[in-house]
Amino acid sequence: MDPLRLPPMAQRRMPVRGRPRLTSDDYEARVRAYCAKYSVRPGPKGLPPFPAGKRETPQHREWMGLYKLQNRLGRRERRQCERCGAPLSDGSVFCEVHRAGVAALAGSHGASVEDRQRLLSLQTGACPICRDKVDLWDSVDHSHATSHLRGILHQRCNHLVGIAESLGPECLDRVRAYLWPPRARSAR
Repeated sequence: MDPLRLPPMAQRRMPVRGRPRLTSDDYEARVRAYCAKYSVRPGPKGLPPFPAGKRETPQHREWMGLYKLQNRLGRRERRQCERCGAPLSDGSVFCEVHRAGVAALAGSHGASVEDRQRLLSLQTGACPICRDKVDLWDSVDHSHATSHLRGILHQRCNHLVGIAESLGPECLDRVRAYLWPPRARSAR
């Protein structure tokens, strides 16, 4: 298989980071487990009845989780953003606004799969800093001044680049002299 092409399943999946995609089967299994645990029956809409008595109990928290999951799955079926109900962006469970926010938090800086594949092919699959292998879901490095995408780096290498960029070349020279001092020439 070509290392630059994602397998079909990986093209449809989000990166490993973040909350896993839940299905209606997961929801039904959780409802069955909840009903068995608390000896209740699901209501007409599939959700168990709201727990009577005090709030903020374990049963109440579990019910709230089921309620939120039911709403998320309902929005997916209606092709609405999981967070705000706006129309979905292509290939996502979020609208354009929330998709951009999720991408920024994930460190992709808006880089599409195609952008990542292009960067990876230019780098021949190696991190430009440490030369170890990188994959499509490692950190995307960009210029803070121009927002230009520079490459795909390991998280630790991207962190190093960010520090080096903020400190400047003179500081890098001092770091090099500190870590690898010039060897004193031995007297003959």
